Parts: sequence; structure tokens; C-alpha cells
Amino acid sequence: MTELDTRLSKLLQGRKEKNRYRSLKEYDTSSSSALVDFSSNDYLSLTSSTPLRESFLARLASTPSIFGSTGSRLLSGCTSSHSSLEKRFEEFFNSPSALLFNSGWDANVSFFATVPQPNDWVIYDELVHASVHSGLRSSRVPVERRIPFNHNDPESIEIVLRGITKEGSSNDKSTVFFAMESLYSMDGDFSPLPSLLDVIERYIPRERQCVVLDEAHSTGVYGDNGRGIGYALGEEGGFDIGDRRKRGKGRIDVRLMTFGKAVGCSGAVLLCSPTVRSFLINFARPLIFSTALPHSTIISLECVWDVLQSEEGDQRRQNLMSISTYIHTLLEQLLSRTPSDILHLPPDPIIPFATSPSSSLPTKPGSPILGLLTPSPHALSTFLLEKGFIVRPVVPPTVPPGGERVRICLRAGMTKEVIDGLVVALGDWVDIRLAAKNEVRAKL
Repeated sequence: MTELDTRLSKLLQGRKEKNRYRSLKEYDTSSSSALVDFSSNDYLSLTSSTPLRESFLARLASTPSIFGSTGSRLLSGCTSSHSSLEKRFEEFFNSPSALLFNSGWDANVSFFATVPQPNDWVIYDELVHASVHSGLRSSRVPVERRIPFNHNDPESIEIVLRGITKEGSSNDKSTVFFAMESLYSMDGDFSPLPSLLDVIERYIPRERQCVVLDEAHSTGVYGDNGRGIGYALGEEGGFDIGDRRKRGKGRIDVRLMTFGKAVGCSGAVLLCSPTVRSFLINFARPLIFSTALPHSTIISLECVWDVLQSEEGDQRRQNLMSISTYIHTLLEQLLSRTPSDILHLPPDPIIPFATSPSSSLPTKPGSPILGLLTPSPHALSTFLLEKGFIVRPVVPPTVPPGGERVRICLRAGMTKEVIDGLVVALGDWVDIRLAAKNEVRAKL
């Protein structure tokens, strides 16, 4: 073993001792397997859609180029297929422009590493995605001008804004960037966007704001045809572009839509102004030095968006919301008899938007993500796996100490019988833990 391996092994051992060690695991989730996957972000069950598969294969058969894009977007990788998909996203999401990225990570890192300038401020939700932090660490914004606010807390962001406006002068030309998500992936809670935007509007002039909304977990699921929560709120856009604007001007300037979750593919699109798009093309290293998305991915995205804009897409969203309501009802019954130090849910999320009367979704849609907090996430995950359910543990540093949990992710294709089985298994776990606690008390 080399000296490097020895040093790294010691660091890995520290992770193991803290129950934070990670490893890659493979699970058989084929139709012949007894395992049910509750860890997948495939919220709409599109990866197993037979009609989508058939549509994709048919389009592949009729398309000359289906393999790699052969280069970065600045070299040979900017094809008419890539540009056409970006135009489709501009129209679909009601955005002045769109720029494709290979992943949501690349898009966030690209934006926050390059767009905010040294005299600007970046105000961010304390639980915003790690990619935002990685981008900021590469940016020229000083550490003291990057300020978190308490998760989903309008009062906290107001305190931050009071502080920075007190420091500023009347001729301050700096931009204040705001980084937040529409749906957070650990608790499955929604951002109270209207309240946060109202606070921002009171303290920062509109021309100095840049609100950046990460919609990774809401793309395809919420809003008309899956256009996202920013769209559902009527806050998308933020730019005047003449007769192309179909709705009123919103307060969200930049939206990130990713394709690796409910969309069932890979890649991402950043919805922004034409100027921001051009700036990223010139300065964003992950974009400049990465091979563009392959043609097969572009074709798959076109096929998926055909589904998202169809009755099938509406039905899948409706099924997902129905399953979400059902499991919450069952868990309420179970947790009402369960001590919180064994298992509990975070506080009920505030739903900051309602669907339109014409939407197929409930008036107040639920979340496909549930974080079940427990001091024994690894043991619970192992127990559930033995019962046939893949439910992964989430531990620090992914979540703060004390926030250990197992995370349940729902999919549109799940049946109520499968949900029943999971909740029964959770009930068995609770009973075992209660019996152990009672045994300890009896010995005292």
C-alpha cells in the first residue's frame, strides 16, 4: 500500500466510525425481482413507459445521427437538433432564451462561478444544492458577500437584506443574487416563494435583483404540462421581450430545469435572458470544455416532452399526486402512535401555489418526497431491504447532524398495494423498537 493509500484509508475509516461511509450498491429492480424501489427520482415512471420506449426507438430508426455530438457546443457539437430543442424549451417554459447543459450540476456551477461579479451579493437558502456552493467557491464573489438565510424563512431573509442594504449606498449598482429551490429533496418541502419574493421586492430594486430558482425536483411534475412551480405561480421570466411574452412579467429571472429525475433522461436547461446565455457561452468552463449532449439524448428529450404535453403526461402527474396523498394518510395513522425518537416526519410543508381549474392535478398538490427522520437510518434501511423495499439512508454531511433519515421517493406507476406493504413494514420496525424500549425500561 502506498503512502497515499494509507492516508486515504485512515480518512475513510473515520467515515466508517461515524456511520457516514458511502459505497456503490446495485439492486435488481427488474419485473422479475421482489424488490420495490423507493429511492428513485423517476417520479413519473417514464423510464418504464412502453409507449415512450416505442416512440424513442421509432425516432432513432428514422434519424441519421444518433450517437455522440462529436464535440463541445463551441466546436462541432452545436447542431440544429440542439438548437431546435432549446427553441422548444423557450416556448414551453415561457422564457426569453434557453441553454442546454450536460447536467444540473454543470448548469449551477457554471452560473454561480461566472455570472455574479466581485461587488455583487449572493443570498442563498441554507439548504440549497451542493452545486451552488461549488459554483460559488469558484466565483470572484468574496466570502463575506455570500450570505445564507434560514431554510424557507422569510423573516431570516429580511434580516439578511436589512443588513446588506444598511451597508449599501444610494448609488449602489451591485446585483443581489438569490439562490433557492422550488422543491427541496431531503424533506420534500416547497419553498414559500411568494413570501420570499415579496420580502426581496421590499428591500432590493427590481433592476438589481437576480432570482435563481432550481426546479430540479419539480420539472415535469408541477405547473401546466409540468412547466414547474415558478410557472404555476406566474413568476417565470422576469424579462420584457415584446410580443413573445404570453403572460405577465414575473420576478424569477433564471430557472434551472433538469432532466435526470421526473423527465427520466439526462442533462438540464438554464432558462435566462439572452445576455446571460451569451455570457455563459463565453465564460462557463463546464460548457466550453464539455462535449455536448449526444444526439440520442436530444431525441429522447423530444420524445419525453411529447409525453409531458399529452393526456398521458397529465394522467401520470395525477397518479403521482394520488399516491402522495395516500401514503401521507397511512403514515399519519402510523406516526400518531410512534414516539418521535423512533420515527417522525418533518413539519408539514407549506404549499405556496395552487393549480388552475383546468389542471388535472389536485388544487393543492402533494410532494413525491418524504424524509422519515430516525436516529437509526442504516438499520431501518437494512430492515426494509429485507422486506423487499429499497429505501436509502441519508446521513451527514448530506444532511445536518440530527437530520439523519431514510428518504422515500414515490413514482406514478406505484400501486396502493405497494404503498400498503411499505407502511406495514415501517409499522413492524416501529413495533420492534417499541418492544426494545419497553424491555430496557423493565430492567431499570
